[in-house]
Amino acid sequence: MPGKPTLADLMRQLRRAGLRPSERLVEQILAFGAEARSELLKLATSIADLHQPLPETLGPLHALRLLGELPDESIIVPLLERLPAPVLSRDDVPSELYNQEALEIIGRIGSPALPVLLSYADDETHPPLARTFAISCLAHVATRAPELRDTVIAEARRRLEADQPAPISTGAVMALSDLGDSDSYPLVMAAYRSGRVDQTVAQAATARQLLLGGGRPTLTSVNVGLFERYDQNGPFLASDLDEDFEDEDDDED
Repeated sequence: MPGKPTLADLMRQLRRAGLRPSERLVEQILAFGAEARSELLKLATSIADLHQPLPETLGPLHALRLLGELPDESIIVPLLERLPAPVLSRDDVPSELYNQEALEIIGRIGSPALPVLLSYADDETHPPLARTFAISCLAHVATRAPELRDTVIAEARRRLEADQPAPISTGAVMALSDLGDSDSYPLVMAAYRSGRVDQTVAQAATARQLLLGGGRPTLTSVNVGLFERYDQNGPFLASDLDEDFEDEDDDED
């Protein structure tokens, strides 16, 4: 009688899960708890795999989404420092989805993420773009934990008022804009005028529209659960992935 599958067996199945892992596979992996988180993080940060042939190209995205079901501060820095994943063409759907959802997955940690993100962003030894993402991610945290909205806005404003360097000012502008904090409009526009915002990352026109238009509607995606992500975002690929890539492993449990 076949034994119970190991976590290594299940991770191998996840790498070959095709467009969407089965509910059974997800349940089996998540049942390993912290041990699963560690293995999922390894796969989620294997950015090179995003550019492998199907089905392996979707492995990091599957792992990233499963991490959203095991929220923990330990995933924050490794994910921040892999962003953005290179998008090699208009058809590079896995990388586009990865970049779209990575900050949402961090945001799902909620209030415990706040001090980690602020500490990381304020450390000048860290990569500039990762520091920008750390601050901008605060908007997702405030959406996941609405009680933190005022705190997040205050922290972002404080960094703009303190004439922080571009990585921090840019992230602060993104967070305030995404949250639609219209009261911050003069402060944000002043940061643009003084040249403290990297407009290759956050364009002034976009910030203006978000600040005055109620913020970024897609922020609520931070609250979307695992399988709803597949329903809403896909991936929807033109492929021959109708076969069940888990058939060869089904007898293991």
